[in-house]
Amino acid sequence: MQNIPPELLIATTKLEAEAEIILYEIDLTNIGGVRYRFHNGTNESSGPVIWQGQEYEPYPIMGDGFDLNGKGPSTRPTISLSNLFGLIFGIASRLNSGLGGIVIRRKTMAQFLDAANFAGGNDSADPTQEQVSRWVIEQLTSLNAENATWELAAPTETDGATFPARVILSDVCNFGYRSEECGYKGLPVADELGNPTQDPSKDKCGKRLSDCKLRNNTHRIGCFLSSSRLSQ
Repeated sequence: MQNIPPELLIATTKLEAEAEIILYEIDLTNIGGVRYRFHNGTNESSGPVIWQGQEYEPYPIMGDGFDLNGKGPSTRPTISLSNLFGLIFGIASRLNSGLGGIVIRRKTMAQFLDAANFAGGNDSADPTQEQVSRWVIEQLTSLNAENATWELAAPTETDGATFPARVILSDVCNFGYRSEECGYKGLPVADELGNPTQDPSKDKCGKRLSDCKLRNNTHRIGCFLSSSRLSQ
């Protein structure tokens, strides 16, 4: 259940309400990673948005499907992030595509943001005015050099549950690079973006068919190519 403070509800319904602010916290600490805080924009000073004393870095991120639905099956929202800096390639390679990580979505209004976001301060700052929802990363549904998309599930769908079956992805390999499942034991070939390298420290797999081709290892790829609607 998402509790909405009365003041936030009133501000949301005003015809001339100030901008709605959506903040995302991606917590991968429970699976061996780190915590990221992102907002698809900046504050008044072109810096990170500060909420409850925490900085949310400007980063291209977009959510979809977060509307509450009291009928039918639980909603499965998605978040899409830029991968231009290789962030998701790294997560996919080291942390099993981020599966099991936590996504916290916070919604507030610009008028309630911390005073530090404004050159002249903010008398209406109120850190209690937020709507919070928590989700678990269920699967990485798409990944390329430009962007990536995660599908999320409600914690009640995944708490304490284990599934012996593998997640079916058409274009993202689930295997750890050079693991027993991967089977590749050869020399360094390329980094996670496909750039040639002979440096062992830079030798990483981008989890795509093209990466397996570079290593002549397509027969061991850990995804289901035939499940893609675009496969030929």
